[in-house]
Amino acid sequence: MNAPTTRPFAASDIDAAAGLLADRHRRDLAREAALDPGFTDPAACADLLRTAWEQGARGAVAEAADGALTGHLLAVPGDDSRGRHVWTGPGHYAARDEDVLRRLYAELSGQWLAEGRLHHYAVAAAGDLPVWLSQCFGYEQVHALADLPADAGRLHDDVRAAGPSDLDALEPLFRLVADAHAGPPVFAFIEPSFYDDLRPGHLELLEDPAVSYWLSEGPDGVRGFCVMRPVPDDEASPTKPRGSVELLLAATVPESRGSGVGRRLTEHAFADAARLGFRVCVTDWRAANPRSSVFWPHRGFRPVAHRLHRVLDPRLLQG
Repeated sequence: MNAPTTRPFAASDIDAAAGLLADRHRRDLAREAALDPGFTDPAACADLLRTAWEQGARGAVAEAADGALTGHLLAVPGDDSRGRHVWTGPGHYAARDEDVLRRLYAELSGQWLAEGRLHHYAVAAAGDLPVWLSQCFGYEQVHALADLPADAGRLHDDVRAAGPSDLDALEPLFRLVADAHAGPPVFAFIEPSFYDDLRPGHLELLEDPAVSYWLSEGPDGVRGFCVMRPVPDDEASPTKPRGSVELLLAATVPESRGSGVGRRLTEHAFADAARLGFRVCVTDWRAANPRSSVFWPHRGFRPVAHRLHRVLDPRLLQG
């Protein structure tokens, strides 16, 4: 059998690529029924690819001898705190088989290196992990979803809705997530300006009527918080179902960890979201964070995708 040929992705490839993406999502939906069935429709996938193209995503396609597309891979270039990088999102790739995807990555990765883009990111569906890991990518972020209780679940007396007047009481907790990521074993780089934005960012959440911001209180003050918000339609993707609710942020003060505060906050937030009619909750966490990687699966979250990261040796740019 002749190997497929590759060429640059063109806007005219969107419809054919959308068919491949819809087929990939049918496979993923068979593995995880809570994903959005809307992305089995090639028209919905074409909208995703068209938006990606308009946002600067570029890449390559693989073609069979008869001219039929057998795969595509797109990435958005970026230059920011992640360094010079490329970003492949969950709707940016699909292939008939693993060898096609490997061939596309081999074709594009050399171009990215020539542009000085040493950091390669990919949000890979769970079913595609073997091929991405075989290309020397490593885990960075887990994207997961959980079913919400059909009976509206359990509310807790020590959890209440927070408002703007709670900003000062909550502020000592704002750094907890970032500090956990900056330290071992995650070692994520946090821009200093990020901390300057925490107070106004949380105030915006507390003032948003669409957001459910829950806190747990004890004799010594706030012990934890959990923030939920509906997933906007324009953020729906093959890994984030339309009409779901997102667990956006959550943290518990160190002295209350292991006491059940985080569990009760999550149960309360889930129960309220179920009462509002939501049936699926999505969230994500750093794969190297030992607490998150234990706590969230125990709350019923199932991984559906992983953000992966590969860093090329900077010495490749010398000479």
